[in-house]
Amino acid sequence: MALIDVKEYYYTMLNQYLEAKNDLKDFESALQDGYITEDRLVGVQEEVEKLKSNLDRIQYIMYLFELPKRKGKKAKFIKANEELEKYFAEHKVNLKSITDENTSALTGLRAEIKKLKEEK
Repeated sequence: MALIDVKEYYYTMLNQYLEAKNDLKDFESALQDGYITEDRLVGVQEEVEKLKSNLDRIQYIMYLFELPKRKGKKAKFIKANEELEKYFAEHKVNLKSITDENTSALTGLRAEIKKLKEEK
């Protein structure tokens, strides 16, 4: 996969997220008008949040593609992208957070497998 393919994927996901945000506004209006329940709105909000989470990760990958390797340029790049760095930190979109999340999921899966083997 080339960088141009990753960028295309990112912009596709961005457009889908923006569409979902607009749809969410319609659902919020429908709740106010009494057409849907609050539980239904919460479900839609969770789906939009999933899209946002995926978009954040792709955004982080795009950031890593642009990150220079040389220390001098890297420091300047990070300073220029301070707001983005802050956003990633606030939303826990970085290698450590993602690795921790994956490790937690793997631990849970392994515990389930062990439990199933013990039941046999």
